[in-house]
Amino acid sequence: MKKLLYCSKKGIKIVSYKNGKKFEILDIKESDIETLPEFIKPKDIVSLAFESNLYVDTGEFISLSKLATYTAIKSAVGNLGIFGNEFEISFKKLKQVDKTKALFYYVVVNKDSFDFIDRLDCTIEQCVPVEIAIKNLFCNQYANQLPILAIIEKDEFIITIAFDKDRLLNAKKIHKEGFGTETQELIQYIEQIVSQYSVKNIYCLGSKELIDNLQNANIKVSAPTFKFDSKLELNDYIEVLGLLYKSDINFLTPKHKENYETFKHAQIASKLSIVVLIGGVLIFFAGFINYFKILDLTNQLNAELSSYNKSLGSIDTNINATNIQNNINLFIKYQKLPRLDSILSELSTYKLPNLYFIEVDISNAQPANIQNATSNNTLETVNYTINIKGLVFGDLKSAKGEFNEFLKEVSKNYKINVSNFYYLDGKLLFDLSLEEKNVLS
Repeated sequence: MKKLLYCSKKGIKIVSYKNGKKFEILDIKESDIETLPEFIKPKDIVSLAFESNLYVDTGEFISLSKLATYTAIKSAVGNLGIFGNEFEISFKKLKQVDKTKALFYYVVVNKDSFDFIDRLDCTIEQCVPVEIAIKNLFCNQYANQLPILAIIEKDEFIITIAFDKDRLLNAKKIHKEGFGTETQELIQYIEQIVSQYSVKNIYCLGSKELIDNLQNANIKVSAPTFKFDSKLELNDYIEVLGLLYKSDINFLTPKHKENYETFKHAQIASKLSIVVLIGGVLIFFAGFINYFKILDLTNQLNAELSSYNKSLGSIDTNINATNIQNNINLFIKYQKLPRLDSILSELSTYKLPNLYFIEVDISNAQPANIQNATSNNTLETVNYTINIKGLVFGDLKSAKGEFNEFLKEVSKNYKINVSNFYYLDGKLLFDLSLEEKNVLS
């Protein structure tokens, strides 16, 4: 589950939420540092905003590496003597000055303000000061109205935060005890910030008394409106709303930086796995559909081959009998001429399983009278040529072997005039011309 944490001196506020089509707070719990691990589970994804003394500035530092820049900025802040205890910095490059130096914007906080996060066994996306979280919220909601001065009134203090798109310009926390919202010092401070940073838009989230005092001092303020749907008062959870957006300043410890990088890589791997799974399912269904298409085409091919084989077996001659009725004797002679069906029947006895005839015809079938040498009988004979076109199924070697075997058998009864075996349009074809002498009677 996703959770937002707000850590203040009073304790820790734990906000459970979901952020789909609309932002929705599911639950808010309160805890302290000691009991916080009881509310955070290993599977939780957490963003955290904490209260701390804050120092922001810009300066030119060495830019050869992040470690070199970090060391240079930390040394410069240490020389200021602002933080007595250990402090931590987070920085962002604004622009490159030369080959070795760049202009950096940096934020400094007390290290003990957030060092408790190392006790949390979960994935932490970001850890930022409250002022940075509020800046991120306004920058995302009012991106076209920068720079902005935000004034947030809480129970004990007033926070003023000036910022533009690139960085936090100034932040100040004013305690209200013994101060009063009508104080002239607050008004002078606001006027100074507006003048110094050319602020044109001021948003105030506070009491009517505070707003009236500012307007009486000719400070024009507007009430912020954010695109979040929640029944809670905006002032109750504004410290964490900015955690919904990626921050350019982040105080994650090395342990949690590594955990978050691992989490991001796991997320990417999970998304890629889902994409691959969906692609695999689509390919499976495409293959399933194509299987049935191929099966249908195979059935059609088998039907065509069956019809083709039947057609080859039923080839017969078409004899032009226009003049047969005019000459009975000529008709009888034609009846005695060699018939294509009988020739095919005879030749089919030589055929092997993968050899088929495509076209068969008879040419030069001419009758002639010869005298039998041993008798006075006159015999009629016919010389004719059989022309065959065919194909052989199978690979080249086996098809060539089957064709040669066919020639061997045919040559026993026929004279082979022409024999051609060739490859054309993906088929193994052959041409054959045979000659035979047939005695009629």
